[in-house]
Amino acid sequence: MDTWGMNETGRLVGRSYLWLAGVTAPIGAVAFYLLAAVTSGGGLGDPSQMVWLVVVTVVATAVFALGGAAVALPCTYLLGRALRQVRSRGAHTAAHAALAGLLAVVTASLVVLWFTGPTSLPAVVSFPLGMSVAAGLAAAIATWRFLRPVPESESESASEATAEAGAVAAQ
Repeated sequence: MDTWGMNETGRLVGRSYLWLAGVTAPIGAVAFYLLAAVTSGGGLGDPSQMVWLVVVTVVATAVFALGGAAVALPCTYLLGRALRQVRSRGAHTAAHAALAGLLAVVTASLVVLWFTGPTSLPAVVSFPLGMSVAAGLAAAIATWRFLRPVPESESESASEATAEAGAVAAQ
């Protein structure tokens, strides 16, 4: 990508936010619930518990991820500017996913510390790592889709072919 501005940054961060709040965080909540049910030996329990956990996760993620998106804006802008000369879509995707994961683990750790204090070290580590994976996946999906090549439409191809044919005939 030759140019990178605040417009591209805002669109990418917005899309990443939507993927996080709408897809990766709910899937992560379901995976966490199922993992906890299997490891605790208590079985899956009532399905309404899983639905409640997903709803609470989506709402909490939507609220707290807005702050994360605000923190991500300048970082994403600088990363996009640094990667202007890099042509690899995979490199852009990996870099933005790593940035999102790092920002998520730092901000989620601060949120957990704010609510629980330093006495709850397992919560300070486990929840932020889960959010880091969800944010990294969301950023990877959003970046991959954001940077995908735009297929040339049939009408553009036909008009270019007509213009080239006219130029050749004029010579």
